[in-house]
Amino acid sequence: MIARSFNVPANWAWLGLAGLAILPFAELTAFFWVASRVGLPLALIALVATSFVGVSLLRRQGTAAFSRLIRALQGGEPNGAARESMMVALGGVLMIIPGFVTDVIGFALILPSLFRQWREGPPVTRRTRPGAASGDPKVIDLDRDEWKPVD
Repeated sequence: MIARSFNVPANWAWLGLAGLAILPFAELTAFFWVASRVGLPLALIALVATSFVGVSLLRRQGTAAFSRLIRALQGGEPNGAARESMMVALGGVLMIIPGFVTDVIGFALILPSLFRQWREGPPVTRRTRPGAASGDPKVIDLDRDEWKPVD
């Protein structure tokens, strides 16, 4: 069996492990700081609310980023879209994890995708009804109540 190497420098691996070891302490410190400022009940509500916001953002931004990834793969330029899709997915997962530090990091990862969506507006999609007669963009299919014969 052949083992594959990810070619990650040892310094980066140690930095990642140190970050994972420090994260619980940073989360507890941030929680106690927020709780001392706004009170324990509001801090707990904020903790749960940010998880729901993370789920919502992951659902909304994740599908948009995934569709951009598919379009980029079809067009032959996957690098930027793949990076953005991974950032959105990681950001959404970090926002779902309870904790203020992971929420800030997750929101920072999702923020560029949010700015892009706000700047470009909602995606334009062609609506097709089941049973539409033509897929030609020059043809407009109308229901019976949408037109009337003119003599």
